[in-house]
Amino acid sequence: MSHEKKPWYKRFWAWVGIIVVISLVGSALGQKDTPKLADKSSLSSSSTTSEKKSEQTTFNAGDVIEFDNKKVTVSAPERNWDSGNQFIKPDTGNEFIKVEVNIENDSSSDATYGTYDWKLQDSKGVIKDVASATYTLDGALNSGQLAQNGKVDGFLVFEVPAGDTGLTLRYSPSFWTDKKVEIKL
Repeated sequence: MSHEKKPWYKRFWAWVGIIVVISLVGSALGQKDTPKLADKSSLSSSSTTSEKKSEQTTFNAGDVIEFDNKKVTVSAPERNWDSGNQFIKPDTGNEFIKVEVNIENDSSSDATYGTYDWKLQDSKGVIKDVASATYTLDGALNSGQLAQNGKVDGFLVFEVPAGDTGLTLRYSPSFWTDKKVEIKL
């Protein structure tokens, strides 16, 4: 009776090794800096230290947030936003809100940004994606890359219950980590 040698993919230890490597790579990619409120003096000087910044995960519209090697600013929301397009209307009982987003790459390499990094949570805890009908409008934040010191501006539109005042914008730019910041609107 002869023993056939199993192919590598049918060996238990090969799969254990693959899982360990994937876990290590995921951990390394997921290790980003902690979200911080930008020190007002750091906006004019790049020689600030992390001791000057307070660590937090909840911010307000208008704050300059340092997160994921980027500086991110979100404007106050524009309520009852109208696209000017007769076909892009919110459902009955809902309204569109629009926020302007500014992202600046502070890293020494290219950085990605995207519409899917953003979600909105209403006062009932329902988390929504950007209103898909607004992706193609001029000025909408799309997805792409920023070179070192690159900047991008764009808007995001969400459909929410009309008059809801407990809105929180959630920004989570990495698939590899659950780190996120929340911006109270």
